[in-house]
Amino acid sequence: MPMRSAAASRTVLHALRQALCRLACLLLAVTLAAPAMAAEERKVLVLYSLGSDSASVWQAMVHKGLYDELGKKTWGEPPSIFEERFDAIRVGDKPSLDSMGPYLKTKYAEVKLDAVVTENYLAATFLHSHPELFPGVPRYYVNHGRKNWRPKDGEALEVVPDYVRMLGVITRVAPHTRRVVVVGDRSPRVQEWIAGARDAARPYGKILTVDYWDNQSFDELYRRAALLSGDTAILMFATYGDNTGAKGLPAVVARKLAAVAQVPVFTHVESLVLPGIAGGYVLSGENIGRVIANVLQGQRPDLGAVQRYVFDFPTAERHQLRHIPPGAVLLNRPQGVWELYRWQIILGLTLIVMEGVLITALVMALRSRRRTMTALNDERNNLEDRVLQRTLELLMANNKLEQLATTDPLTGIANRRKMTEQISKELERARRFRHPLSLLMVDIDHFKRINDTYGHDIGDRAIVAVASMLASSMRSIDMVARFGGEEFVLLMPETDIDVAGNAAERLRDAAARLRIEVDGGLKITLTISIGVAATRPQEAPDSPSSLLMRADKALYRAKNEGRDRVVLATA
Repeated sequence: MPMRSAAASRTVLHALRQALCRLACLLLAVTLAAPAMAAEERKVLVLYSLGSDSASVWQAMVHKGLYDELGKKTWGEPPSIFEERFDAIRVGDKPSLDSMGPYLKTKYAEVKLDAVVTENYLAATFLHSHPELFPGVPRYYVNHGRKNWRPKDGEALEVVPDYVRMLGVITRVAPHTRRVVVVGDRSPRVQEWIAGARDAARPYGKILTVDYWDNQSFDELYRRAALLSGDTAILMFATYGDNTGAKGLPAVVARKLAAVAQVPVFTHVESLVLPGIAGGYVLSGENIGRVIANVLQGQRPDLGAVQRYVFDFPTAERHQLRHIPPGAVLLNRPQGVWELYRWQIILGLTLIVMEGVLITALVMALRSRRRTMTALNDERNNLEDRVLQRTLELLMANNKLEQLATTDPLTGIANRRKMTEQISKELERARRFRHPLSLLMVDIDHFKRINDTYGHDIGDRAIVAVASMLASSMRSIDMVARFGGEEFVLLMPETDIDVAGNAAERLRDAAARLRIEVDGGLKITLTISIGVAATRPQEAPDSPSSLLMRADKALYRAKNEGRDRVVLATA
């Protein structure tokens, strides 16, 4: 029996050692795999309907809310975000839709996306009508603008407008209101909003008369609005056209309506709460951006907090609006002098007190020098004006020097110094958000022959013509600079090397169509050679010099291979 017990003990100890070894190996494997797992981040494409932040107040609000929300997240790395814009505000719905399909298919052919998110109706309509794009990638339609829409190819995240609160806040802040005029157009989206307002207006039938102006010209709209009586209020939905076919931007229509109407104008979307527009219970662009941020992080968004009360404070005061709901956002609210200049006032009073004490002591001690002190006080009073004048002169001089230091005097585009600084900034942004970045190095072929044959004046004309062509051909986010002599550099953020190569071919074709007029009516043609390089995420981070060097090598190859061609950097 003792021998059996000893053998059993040894068996148990052996099994325990094996188990511990397996556990140690498992922990080691998990530790080694952790960096690889962490490196696999989400890649998400966001499609915006209305264009850049500078073209659309709504888009700027959405963008701000998105990155504010992502900036608050401390529990993980943000996803790699790709952003594309249809720019419907500036170019119209159809042109922006027609060009986007082939562009997205080419640009993201090699990008493995984890999700595609659309914002607003145009982007949602486009993505839903293109099932061949991004097959198998989850789709999220945010703020898509379709009532009760349930797409089979993705998840619809639509905020249901609270029309009861839209009308209720009017009667709350303007209790004297007996008539509400709802302004809109005949488009399907606006008609859905008007139908919602009709349903919400029924309970108010005994105290409110609700009229619907959705079938008139803009001129008639403004004329009728100018005649409204004081017991009326306007609820304006985003209006894009009239019954004559004329087009308009909602912000422009809202400003003109507020300018002619003597009654408060309320709205349903935060981007239309402009000076002169009272506000109301509105859809918040910043909160829509936060919804998108939650989707990007793989979190379930809270759609119930997207609408909020927003009012323009000066307009509310002008129309004597009262009982504004607690927690409402008040825009353009003036701050008191003490709130704005508290520390300046304290510092100024302190200086005045100290100065008074000093002057009193000096007057008491040096009565015989009263005239000198008077002159000194006058000089002190004039000193601030002289200092301010010199400061303004210095500031203007510095601004002029900065412009001269970063601008090429011949072409008016950026110079080598400005471009080098911009490359550093864009490389840092590309590393941070993991976006592609491409650089084109452009050289005029046989430029020395042009100078020797026709003179330096014609050579300068050629340089100016190529610079103008490059500047007019680039996007708003691109940058072109003269890098020296007949050499130019074009920086293309958020662009991979294949798309940049296609753009370079278009530039080469455009250069071939240039004609430089010389004396006697003769016109000479030009050709250019282009080297294209792009950042390489899979390798060590680029520096400005390394990216420029690879583009320069590609340009050198283009020259050696016969000029008038585009060469992509391969290493």
